[in-house]
Amino acid sequence: MADQILKLKDLEDFFADITYKIIGLDPTLVTNKGKVRLAWPVSGAPSWKITDDIVFLRVTPIDDKLARTLSIIYDTNSIDNINLNKETGYTRVHKVDFTLYGPNSYDNADLIRFTLLEPNSYKKEFKNKNLFVIPDIPMPTRLPELYNGQWWERTDFSASFNEAVIRRTLVPFIESAEIKLITDKETIDIPIE
Repeated sequence: MADQILKLKDLEDFFADITYKIIGLDPTLVTNKGKVRLAWPVSGAPSWKITDDIVFLRVTPIDDKLARTLSIIYDTNSIDNINLNKETGYTRVHKVDFTLYGPNSYDNADLIRFTLLEPNSYKKEFKNKNLFVIPDIPMPTRLPELYNGQWWERTDFSASFNEAVIRRTLVPFIESAEIKLITDKETIDIPIE
């Protein structure tokens, strides 16, 4: 009875992998290593050349009204007579910030945005992870950045995704209860089994 939820690392790995695919790079090739990076790498942020195309990803949760609603289902067809199966479903909303550098940064950002909005592109892969794009993705913003006396091409944009989550727990049946009826003069115990 496993939960249906993605850990943060799973989300980051999935978005990195799908980004490699969208921009047409094989992540297993040594020449492509580090072309898609996480915004807060544990091992530091190695530099790159002004001519390199690099994508940084940052996955963060978004506080959304949709994330506050729980749907609870109790399964009475339990395997045993001791517990009920309880499934609590809810939505988590994730924002993915894309920061792209390099001479093709704007074109790559536009390609990623288009592909996320294209219903037939990677929809099955997203669905298999219970992720669903929120189709209100703003246009990429070109923001050349001055670094070491040179203007480095940079483009940013963000996309948000809903994740369908199910948490599963066991809830024990109530086997017995004790009811006391208290009147002005006496207490009566009523056992219920």
